[in-house]
Amino acid sequence: MVPVRMVAFASGLGPLLLLVLLCSYEVNGVDNGLGLVPPMGWNTWCTQGHCGLDICNDKEVRAVADAMVSSGLKDVGFQYINMDDCWADKRDSSGNILPDPARFPDFAGTIKYVNSKGLKFGVYTDAGIDTCSTGTRPHKIPGSYGHYEQDAKTYASWNVEYVKMDWCNTKVNGTELDPKVQYAQMSAGLNATGKPIFFNSCEWGVDNPWEWMHKYANSWRSGPDHHDDWKSTSAIIAHNIGLGKYAAPGGWNDLDFLMTGGQGCGVFDHPGEHCPGMSDTEYKSEFILWCIMASPLLVATDIRNMTDIMKSTLLNTELIAVNQDKLGVGGDKIGDWHCGSRDENSIDSDVCQLWAKPMSNGTFAIALYNTDSKSHNITFEFNILPGMTGKSAHVRDLYNRKDMPSAMTSVTAHVESHGTEVYKLTPVS
Repeated sequence: MVPVRMVAFASGLGPLLLLVLLCSYEVNGVDNGLGLVPPMGWNTWCTQGHCGLDICNDKEVRAVADAMVSSGLKDVGFQYINMDDCWADKRDSSGNILPDPARFPDFAGTIKYVNSKGLKFGVYTDAGIDTCSTGTRPHKIPGSYGHYEQDAKTYASWNVEYVKMDWCNTKVNGTELDPKVQYAQMSAGLNATGKPIFFNSCEWGVDNPWEWMHKYANSWRSGPDHHDDWKSTSAIIAHNIGLGKYAAPGGWNDLDFLMTGGQGCGVFDHPGEHCPGMSDTEYKSEFILWCIMASPLLVATDIRNMTDIMKSTLLNTELIAVNQDKLGVGGDKIGDWHCGSRDENSIDSDVCQLWAKPMSNGTFAIALYNTDSKSHNITFEFNILPGMTGKSAHVRDLYNRKDMPSAMTSVTAHVESHGTEVYKLTPVS
């Protein structure tokens, strides 16, 4: 049998790291009582057209809220309807931020409609002078710099329950702003409203927010923007290796939006149409590893048309249960299976990866992830997990929702190129 190479638990720090992971379930986020599990919802980013065009309007938002209910997404835990950089317009003479009157002639009515479906409404802002995008408008959109407390009060008055704050245009009078100062100010403003509002920070992991942002926000972007292509997805997965220990109830590593099913095909053309940038196998890996790492699950594609891969992932309650597990541990890569390499003449130990997430009641979720351009057989031996030496476990295939016939000490799967298989282990006592 080919030996496994340990990563997280190979050194003397292994047991200590595990102790940190297993004891990390105390509330770790901003003082608002939110984010005890990662948030689940939808965002406008890639729905109407290609990602980043920042188009949204009242009609779309209401239709998506309807779809959140009719598709079954609400029933499995999706609850937020979030605007990205597309909804705001200007400030009035008193400095109050205003929604775009053409796109949202009755913004309060839009929010009330979302709430009437039993869903929560979220908005986007920026820490700097202006937001990142004009959203095809002829003018820039004001950020929250100098208006943090004022904007927080406005959001609370509208019954906003989620705020994302980006990090563009943050050079003021020639000096770059300090994210630790700006996010602290918005966090204080939101807390001062007395209304619990989930706070997401987005400075793309530049300043290692996982080390300090838990004081101010409920989740923090841990890396770059996620695009609907495998190069982007695989890079984000790799970037987050080693960050699992920073996740805990109240504060989560945000891997960015889910692209499941594919981005839209053109601005306002063919609502509900998808133009996928990845294969179904790659979308499956995306969702499984987002769940293992306890990332927020925020879908940025058009849920008005739920394709087969969207249904098999986004509506999979057993995968969602891994993400939402109350123990609140972020899963991580813990080893490699030497399955071969991209170059048959050499050994690349990072091709076939072993991931694990400790869960409630002593169970584990494990994932067998193949980064290679061809399929491989991958074996996960349970004795590399803490407390599992010499033990067997009952095994359940979470994606296909099937139990293995008997207790096992390892599991082997044929994993497609860029694919991932995922299982739940319940140790035999």
